[in-house]
Amino acid sequence: MTQYLIVISLILSLLILLAIVRIAFSNNIPERIVALDTINSLIIALLVVLGAVYRRALYIDIAIVYGVLSFVGTIYIARYLREERSK
Repeated sequence: MTQYLIVISLILSLLILLAIVRIAFSNNIPERIVALDTINSLIIALLVVLGAVYRRALYIDIAIVYGVLSFVGTIYIARYLREERSK
């Protein structure tokens, strides 16, 4: 069971690296924001998997808090971009 979770962690890490490449080579700001939000979602999934591997609820608690902060950050960036376009 633990081997499967480690493989899942490695796959999630690879997907995070691909999203970082997407941020680096994108010229469009909304695409960068979507890639950053994707990274946040993958980090949340990675924290949940790590919580399962180490059998610690602390990782799940951190994932929940990180998810809320990620959501608030995404909303803030979206509102900022909306205000910039209206100027």
